[in-house]
Amino acid sequence: MDIRLSRKFLAWLTLILAPAAVSAAAEIQVRSRCVPRGPIVTLGDVAELSAADAQEAERLASRELFPAPAAGQQRFVRLRELQDLISDRGISLAGHRLSGSSQVVIAVPAEQDRTVDRHPPSPAAVKRAERAVTEAIVQYLQAQASSGGEWRVAVKLTSAQARAIPADGRKITVRGGQPSTGTRQFELAIDDGPQPVSLVVAAEVSQPLPVVVTTKAIGRGDVIRPTDVRLQPQPAGADKAEPFRALEDVVGALAVQETPAGTVLQRSLVCSPLLVRRGEMITVYSRAAGIRIRLTARAREDGSLGDLVSVESLVDRKTYSARVCGVQEAEVYARAMQAAPSPTDGVTPRLGAASAKARQVKANSYQAARPPEAGRDTSRRINPSAATPELAQNEGRNPE
Repeated sequence: MDIRLSRKFLAWLTLILAPAAVSAAAEIQVRSRCVPRGPIVTLGDVAELSAADAQEAERLASRELFPAPAAGQQRFVRLRELQDLISDRGISLAGHRLSGSSQVVIAVPAEQDRTVDRHPPSPAAVKRAERAVTEAIVQYLQAQASSGGEWRVAVKLTSAQARAIPADGRKITVRGGQPSTGTRQFELAIDDGPQPVSLVVAAEVSQPLPVVVTTKAIGRGDVIRPTDVRLQPQPAGADKAEPFRALEDVVGALAVQETPAGTVLQRSLVCSPLLVRRGEMITVYSRAAGIRIRLTARAREDGSLGDLVSVESLVDRKTYSARVCGVQEAEVYARAMQAAPSPTDGVTPRLGAASAKARQVKANSYQAARPPEAGRDTSRRINPSAATPELAQNEGRNPE
């Protein structure tokens, strides 16, 4: 019973760890020829590495193997020797796949190639050689890749390399280099003379983003639906037409003209649908400082999403501009008004005679508004100093 449980546990553990092992595996494709980038030959110099984890591929490519040969010398490394070097550096080949050439040639240019050339080729000749090499590499990548998309290659040649490239470029054979993006090394075999010349050049390879293509014919004025379009690699020359590169940019738009199947959708072939039409009653929202006001107005012109249209008030028939934000909806943003600062802000007022008089009047008003106290007759209060003789005689006092 315990043995069966142990076997089940091991099988369960294998199923869990298997995806992690597969994701960590890297493809190590050995080159037939390479030029080291420094005094130490690394694994990235002798092989092209590809892995699902980019950091793992960079870590493997930076592992140092042995010193580079002297200038003008070559070193031949067989596949078995390379396997031993990789194992000695602590890299287990059990988790990676090794393929490619059975032997790699590490060549270092001679010192005279590194010095300044006394008779360098003209800049026009270098450009012509780079153009010939670029076209050869592009043709090689298109033949190797099955997607059929456009490839962009940038090549920089030295004076010695440019001098070795024939003017017509038809005798260049490209070998090595996977059809993938990034910095790649390609071996050029040039059969232009009594002795063939072999060069190794580095090129920056990239591919543009895919473009939106129609899957069937779309009529003029039809709304483009998700089933009408798809993404595919960009064909050559499509950059000049400003194509769409995301499906959400065209779904829901209107076709301006008849569009056959397989057409790369350009910005001139579609337009946004009309959300507001002239003469319609629309809802206008006004927003300012967290307050939202809704009212009804009449549209004076057609408009799509984001367009600024003229609308007419139903109250006083005045016109104003609003931005289309939805179906029969527009909005305006009112600017919040700020109160002007008072001239006495930050100044303590001084109490003068007028303020004292105002306080006295307020106090008298307060006393007059108080209810009469119990047991006291407050119906008549006369200031003796302000009483007239007649009033004093009526009160039974002598005015003298």
